Amino acid sequence: MISKLTWSVFLMDAVSDADLQETEQVSFPVVLIIDDEMGPRESMRMLLKPVCTVFCAAGVREGIAILKRETPDCVIMDIRMPGMDGIEGLKLLRSLDPDVSVIMLTGYGTLETAREAIRLGANDYLKKPFDAVEMEKIVGENIRRTELARRKRIVQRHLRDLNQTLLDEVGQNRELAALGQASRELAHDLQNPLTIVMGSVNLLSYELKKLEESGLVISGPGEQATDYLQVIENSLIRCRELLQAWRNLGQESGIQLENLHLHRILKPVMSEVRAMAMDRMVLLNEDIRIPTSQRVLVDPLQFPRVVFNLVSNAFESLPEHGGWIRVEVEVQGDRLWIQVQDNGCGMTEEEAKHAFHASFTTKQEQGGSGLGLTITRRILEQHGGGIEFETLPGKGSTFKAWIPAVMVGE
Repeated sequence: MISKLTWSVFLMDAVSDADLQETEQVSFPVVLIIDDEMGPRESMRMLLKPVCTVFCAAGVREGIAILKRETPDCVIMDIRMPGMDGIEGLKLLRSLDPDVSVIMLTGYGTLETAREAIRLGANDYLKKPFDAVEMEKIVGENIRRTELARRKRIVQRHLRDLNQTLLDEVGQNRELAALGQASRELAHDLQNPLTIVMGSVNLLSYELKKLEESGLVISGPGEQATDYLQVIENSLIRCRELLQAWRNLGQESGIQLENLHLHRILKPVMSEVRAMAMDRMVLLNEDIRIPTSQRVLVDPLQFPRVVFNLVSNAFESLPEHGGWIRVEVEVQGDRLWIQVQDNGCGMTEEEAKHAFHASFTTKQEQGGSGLGLTITRRILEQHGGGIEFETLPGKGSTFKAWIPAVMVGE
């Protein structure tokens, strides 16, 4: 019998990770079994029925009709069947659904055919007669694989849609010249989360590949891949918020302060920073010395830009190998301090004089725009705060930003 504890992992993930509207909430994973032999087909159906919605078909064409109607999370298909065999069915199935996991059933003497099926796009195979425990493990891993692959496709579509929206907005706005500085700031801020998206997608692809190439358990790479997806989704949400803020230029005055939990503001930003550090193989040290119950008066969209711009500025200054960044957040007296230290290239005395000037950058070859620190200082001043820094050429820099520590408890 299939372990209900094992399968609860899939069911909980299905209903909890619904930040994107396209991610539907489901009660049970859907499994489609295609096999002309009633014995194996019914055995699998009975084993999976307590934890899955199971559909059965005696041939490929019948199975394809069910696939079009039900969108299964996993397909189990026999290789040898009369009429259209499993290999032909696999090609047809892949043309209809590139993401669903396909497990091929193979009997004695057809193992090489099963391996050929893997090369043609199948995800796994089971040998007849199958072992119930092995089937549970393989079916569970492949349902998880389908979920991750579909979520990745949704994220990619959001990226394309966002890019097209930006192009449309620029093309339709005839007064863009009057919004030149604001538009440059928007492009700067969007570049950071989109860079994170691409880095997280690369990490996700690596984890999915490990799932496909080995029989690792669900609690390993699957959970890491889900974390990467969450970082991607958070970055996309921030992109949308920045785009909306740009659209509202001229309609709002100043910043909008809200009494919010500071940890709630910092958590998504630091998740993005960790993803960037992992992608670039940078050592990241965090020291967040703020009680979880503390609140602070900040603009929920603008204040995270301060944290991320400071860290992003540090990333851009690091050496190719051996780079490290330390982020500290604490309250001293009547100020909330955010300190970001790095062992990057640092600045000369002359360069330091222009650090907060728009368009000044020492990182042109890395694509730096010189806007990050300018934006950061302006937001801090709007919060009644400020920024200071220390730097040495070839040794690194330490930036210390602060805002008034106007805090209340729960």
